[in-house]
Amino acid sequence: MKNWLEKLRAVKGGGFILLAVCCAAAALLLPLGGSTSSGMTEEEQRLSATLSRIAGAGETRVSIFYAQPASAFGSVNREVIGAVIVARGAGDVRVRLDLCRAAEALLGLSARQVEVFPMEEDP
Repeated sequence: MKNWLEKLRAVKGGGFILLAVCCAAAALLLPLGGSTSSGMTEEEQRLSATLSRIAGAGETRVSIFYAQPASAFGSVNREVIGAVIVARGAGDVRVRLDLCRAAEALLGLSARQVEVFPMEEDP
């Protein structure tokens, strides 16, 4: 490893290449998708806020699944392949259907790509 670094420094522009490699490695270690203290990404939080406004839904939590992880540079064109919604009011069939239909419309998914579950009751 040390020899590799020395050879890289000797090459014209090697310092720039080394800096670029370090930046790329650091970007891979950063949390992707804007994960927040709630454990949901910003996109999941926005969707959760929208879904919680549906009559009877109450508190919601959303997980969105992608075909592949984001690139080191935070690619925004990731294909959504599924979503799981957990909501307080999802025990009601009508609410569950409304949540599913809203997620389908907002994420461009089919009904079979969205699962909705009732949230566990607080003790």
